[in-house]
Amino acid sequence: MRPVEQDLIYSLYTKTALIAIIFFVCYNTVMGEFDKILKNCKVLNVRTGEIIAADIAVKDGLIAAVAPDLGEGEDMNGMFALPGFIDAHVHIESSQLTPARFAEAVMPCGTTLVVADPHEIANVCGMDGVDFMIKNASATPLEVKMMMPSCVPASPAESSGAVLDAAAVKAAMAREDIFGLGEMMNYPGVIGGDEDVLAKLKAARDAGKPIDGHFPMGRGLELATYAQEGISSDHECNNAAEAQDKLAAGMDVFIRQGSAGKQLLDILPAVNSGNISRFSLCTDDCHAADILAYGHINHVVEQAVEAGISAADAVRMATLNPAEHYKLNCGEIAAGRQADIIIVPDLKKFKPVQVFKRGVLVAAGGEALFKVEKADISKVKNTLHMPPVTKEKLKYKGAALNVALKIKTGTLVKEAVKFKENLPKLCVAERHKNTGRVGVCAISGYPVKGGAVAISISHDSHNVVCAGDNDKDMCLAINSLMPVGGGVCVVSGGKVAHLLPLPIAGLMTDSPASRVASALTDIESFCKKTLNLDSVTDPVMTLSFLALTVIPHICLTDKGLFDCDKFCFV
Repeated sequence: MRPVEQDLIYSLYTKTALIAIIFFVCYNTVMGEFDKILKNCKVLNVRTGEIIAADIAVKDGLIAAVAPDLGEGEDMNGMFALPGFIDAHVHIESSQLTPARFAEAVMPCGTTLVVADPHEIANVCGMDGVDFMIKNASATPLEVKMMMPSCVPASPAESSGAVLDAAAVKAAMAREDIFGLGEMMNYPGVIGGDEDVLAKLKAARDAGKPIDGHFPMGRGLELATYAQEGISSDHECNNAAEAQDKLAAGMDVFIRQGSAGKQLLDILPAVNSGNISRFSLCTDDCHAADILAYGHINHVVEQAVEAGISAADAVRMATLNPAEHYKLNCGEIAAGRQADIIIVPDLKKFKPVQVFKRGVLVAAGGEALFKVEKADISKVKNTLHMPPVTKEKLKYKGAALNVALKIKTGTLVKEAVKFKENLPKLCVAERHKNTGRVGVCAISGYPVKGGAVAISISHDSHNVVCAGDNDKDMCLAINSLMPVGGGVCVVSGGKVAHLLPLPIAGLMTDSPASRVASALTDIESFCKKTLNLDSVTDPVMTLSFLALTVIPHICLTDKGLFDCDKFCFV
């Protein structure tokens, strides 16, 4: 045999042997020793809506195969296997829980990933607050994609405890633990070409990171100007027509259904087979009591199904759609995807029997299977810096002598109405810099009687907001928050009836969700039964949005009444 032929045969032999070795290795990896097999599942294909009988094999945190008869494993007894739920936009602070305690509450509900914007704590503590959230979240199996707050403060009209400018955003975009740029609430700044605002957006685009939006009632040329800056989502739609406008502008719509903002039923009519890939579900703000009583994203999915959306489409909006929007390797049960899997008995209630994160069982039977360590709050406590509020500070003056703030039931929208003497009073007290400023106006739609409710949760600058029918109770409610570092205080007849301390930035506590939920439930029940607030969906959460300058049409800040449409003080 000639040398050339020998070389050719040797080469062919070598290549054949190499191919055989590669095949053997691949076979053993894919078809052999799996880390886990979930047998006898009804697997929902969120792309097609099909349900197939199959086993799910897991290897190294990923789904290795979805097929019948993959081997011995844990029998799921014909229950449904769904991808882990994703909350496309949430402020964890609104649960009044630390990220770790939040994870402990939502993972048993099937939530395995959230995209979180920590602008609540950032408005109080700046980057110390952001870093606290990242560190605390990393101690649990819940995957938290932490956004960099884009608006601290939310607008120049607000009095926050910190300022994060374009330089701070640019530095954050270089960090691996910062996923993208949080909701750009300063839409007037975008439209008006504010240099600092545009520099923040450019920093995110240059880093190749996603940018979330916030433009309530945005339409036409203004909306186009806003979207062209690379802002790819919006969770502030109030109805189907507005959702269609956002889609036409090239933005994906996140349908919000939380404790205060509930737009699911109003927006669902806009969803159809041609555009469903553009819709995701989010809670935005959801407190601990609601999570424990009803669930988290799984409850939003339930409500969508009850409203007539197919189970497959409802699940898709909570899994595949947000995953593809953010380019995440999860959101469906398919080979190569992250093994975030939940097992549910049916496609109506979506209450998980088991929850797997990267193939590891993290919750079962409604309970988290991981421990939460005590949080280090040294850099985010003692944040109420304000003098006591007196009756003198609660007098009406200026525009408040003629204009009252009215809450539009079921939304976050506030309207200006004519002042009336018999209306309760609303005040916002600055709490970051000891200025002593207090804004006051009358309030309609919050018929508190016989007392007052005060909270240090007031989006987004988180000054102290209080509503009451007499100055004495209002002063007591506000001033009772100072010794405990902030929280929720309810006063009736000159006495403190309930006090929930929230020592972490005046927004959160490291207590278990059950304890917080119990306290909030008691507070809400007392407000409804004793303070005449039975017509208000959530007496605490409702108060927290009345000082926000970036939600139409009017709000109250520590500086006075503010016209959110004209973006100026009344």
